[in-house]
Amino acid sequence: MKTQAGSLPGFLGAVGCLIPHVASHTHISAAIGQCLLNLPEELQTQARLGCPLPVDGETADRPVDLSPWTHPPECVDSKKTPGPTFCVYSNSQHGNGGISLITTPEIAASTVEILNDSGYTHIKHFLDNSAGPAYEVADIPGKGKGVIATRHIKRAEAIMADWAVLIVSLDFPTAVMRTEGYRFLHRAVDQLADPDRVLSLAHSSSFSGDIVEDILRTNSFSFTLADESHMALYPDVSRVNHACRPNSYIRFTPSTLAVSVVALRDIDPGEEITITYVPLGNTKDERQEALKKWGFECTCSLCTASKTEVAASDYRRAKIKELRREVIKAVEAWDGTKAVKLTHEVLELMKAEDLAPLYSSQYEIMARLYWKAKDKKTATKYAQMSIDALVDQGYLEDSPSSLPALLKTFD
Repeated sequence: MKTQAGSLPGFLGAVGCLIPHVASHTHISAAIGQCLLNLPEELQTQARLGCPLPVDGETADRPVDLSPWTHPPECVDSKKTPGPTFCVYSNSQHGNGGISLITTPEIAASTVEILNDSGYTHIKHFLDNSAGPAYEVADIPGKGKGVIATRHIKRAEAIMADWAVLIVSLDFPTAVMRTEGYRFLHRAVDQLADPDRVLSLAHSSSFSGDIVEDILRTNSFSFTLADESHMALYPDVSRVNHACRPNSYIRFTPSTLAVSVVALRDIDPGEEITITYVPLGNTKDERQEALKKWGFECTCSLCTASKTEVAASDYRRAKIKELRREVIKAVEAWDGTKAVKLTHEVLELMKAEDLAPLYSSQYEIMARLYWKAKDKKTATKYAQMSIDALVDQGYLEDSPSSLPALLKTFD
């Protein structure tokens, strides 16, 4: 699999009820932005402030100083002046085969709570293998490796769980010499419990000079860590191939490094499990252009449909983009009636194209428009529909507190 993650739908990043329960001093410190990592060492103990110390190759003299890392960090200064220091941090016991990060000491220190919450709680709650494993990795003609359903999978069922094994700052490649960068990438992989989980992945980038760089370019997701951009690699998810009308999607969890692949519809035994590598809603030409960097032309059922069907689909998708632009213009012009009418049209076109992951954000837009028009009853109805869509897709647990929390953001 080769993809980059898009944004989570709707209000996931904005509503307080979606933030995991704050259960520790470190969470509290991070949540209020007061984890001052430059305090004197004698004052900065986790017991007192909940602020983990940044460690590098010089400060980690004792095993206790390394926690939670299982290997002493190795660091290199940026070739830019001034510039940050980057280090390799590894925990070979985390998740499913360990994790290595290449990032700054400050960002690594801020990940301690995420590392502690390895995602097992999330996976245990959502992944049900009581009926047996849902998939197997197999050879797919013309595609290499892929993932095949081994039993009937219900819509909204979590199929697969995985943990990030390699996270690399996007600033790292341009901040160090190429040979030094490759050495750090190799060290990061070698310090995992099973380096072959990374080294056996597909590599198809024509811009890479090293196998690990190629694997990252081919398979990684965009990932934000401490408000900084990184690349994240999930080996099991990387086996899932692309389709422009996929039967599954990737669900990220904001408090962990765990992800899961979830069924968008019922999937039959023997059917290939697919996700999209490009944004949902693009036309065929846009999709094929975006997929060029992975070195293949898509032959999914949508791309190989009849010319009339492809043209009709492209028309609806282009219309969605056009109407969404018109909605923004109507809102800016204070024309609420037109904005609501256009948003209804967008939603109907999305349903015609089966763009289910986009429904929640569209329901939320409807809710906000009606709220602004003082029709709180209808606004509340669409707000609940937005939440229901997120619950149905597994982004939220069904909770009576979700609706009030969302409505609170409308004022």
